[in-house]
Amino acid sequence: MKKAIGYLDLNRPELRHETAGGVALQNTDSVKEKLLQELVELEKQMEALEARAATVDFSMLQTYKEMIHSRRVFFNELNH
Repeated sequence: MKKAIGYLDLNRPELRHETAGGVALQNTDSVKEKLLQELVELEKQMEALEARAATVDFSMLQTYKEMIHSRRVFFNELNH
């Protein structure tokens, strides 16, 4: 068991001071606020698109899902 725990420690990512894209992780509050605003707006737009069930554009729906997902990933990355 102890050997397994040591193995996990070796594979733990080191503390990051940058995002995967190389953006410095300092003063991220304004970026997180902007991401949350964008998430809310994108989710509203996606819900409106889904509400028009007779004319659903599945490619546009997928685009919204991808945009929302990428912003959530970035937001979560800023919180670590």
